[in-house]
Amino acid sequence: MSHLPDAPPTPNDWSFYNALREQWTHEDNLINHRLMWLILSQGLLFTAYGTLNVDQHRWLVKGFPLFGMAVSAVIGISIYAALDASHVIERAYRAAGLDRLCQLTPHGAGNRGNWAAKALPFVFGTLWLLAATGFIQQASV
Repeated sequence: MSHLPDAPPTPNDWSFYNALREQWTHEDNLINHRLMWLILSQGLLFTAYGTLNVDQHRWLVKGFPLFGMAVSAVIGISIYAALDASHVIERAYRAAGLDRLCQLTPHGAGNRGNWAAKALPFVFGTLWLLAATGFIQQASV
């Protein structure tokens, strides 16, 4: 592979670019799917939790927040794993000098596109923590 800035791209450069781009796309799709799992699962859990009668389903009212936090944590870990894999791919891309073929990400985009993926597991986990805290306060009254 040619790493000289002025050297014309070789077929090997393009093959490596395509391989990295395919890996990058795969990881991006994993992040998307995992975010969808998180949003759907949390929506279903919050809907079910909201319909529970505390007097009749006390164990469920206690268990839902714990389960919701666990789901948020597990999916959050898998999202961060895919984000880490994307960073590894990006480092390999830059180390190979493939930026001269074309940019991997839009110029100036930064990491703002990852904010939702990074924050939502914590947001949902915090909401479940608040729900658990509210139940504990309600039970002590």
